[in-house]
Amino acid sequence: MTDDPMRPDRLELRRAGRNLRSRGRIPVVFGGLRDERGIRVTTTSGARTATLTTIVVRPDRGLGGRSWASGQPQAVSDYARATDITHDFDRQILGEGIVGLAVAPIIVHNRVAGLLYGGYRGELHRAGDLDLLGHEAGQVAQELLVRDLVDERVRAMRVRETRPAAGQAHPELSEIFARLRQVAARTTDPRTAHELRELLDLQSDPGHDRRLTTRQVDVLALVALGMTNERIAASLGLSCLTVKSYLRSAMARLGAGTRYEAVIEARRLSILP
Repeated sequence: MTDDPMRPDRLELRRAGRNLRSRGRIPVVFGGLRDERGIRVTTTSGARTATLTTIVVRPDRGLGGRSWASGQPQAVSDYARATDITHDFDRQILGEGIVGLAVAPIIVHNRVAGLLYGGYRGELHRAGDLDLLGHEAGQVAQELLVRDLVDERVRAMRVRETRPAAGQAHPELSEIFARLRQVAARTTDPRTAHELRELLDLQSDPGHDRRLTTRQVDVLALVALGMTNERIAASLGLSCLTVKSYLRSAMARLGAGTRYEAVIEARRLSILP
């Protein structure tokens, strides 16, 4: 598969290409990730020429643009005759001998971060291949998400080296910590949840005070950002009454009279950054 082996994100696209060509028997697989210019195809597998890597997709261009705009997989059985897409990339697609074309968005943090294509040198008839393409795009997205979280961890560790004394806030670290807890609370993927909890454990000193439950810390982390109970409930997918219950319990365990006293005490105990 043609790409730059030094780029880990492209290695994920390469892996997806291998799977799609072996399991789905898709003749041509190509894709790319989003940057400031759009989504540029950087990785190809099974291509006869290098022209596919000149494609730069935007939301209003081609089948990939339609997938980007909708956030859904798209397919055409006969690309050359398709009338519901623009044909900005005919030179590349038809020059590669592709007839049927499918594409799935790579979505990270509810944002289209890239596109993964499958091309056929005959008409596309196998509906199951579109599901497989969507699955592989989801796997790439999962790996990119975990990588983003690792980057967050590195940032947090660097910030922590200059963190204030116990009981004082470090705004940047508090925001990172709260964001990670929000994602951990909302994700339905067990692997992502596990990765996040490991990242969150690195925030605190070994042996730090464990008197609060995970949910109580989730709520306090968002209180520390100045969120109202209503916003906290929406962020964590809880009811407002549940948020109030967690907050009251945390205050009682910390011996705090107000929500902000609870945040200060949690920081003093290194429960919050």
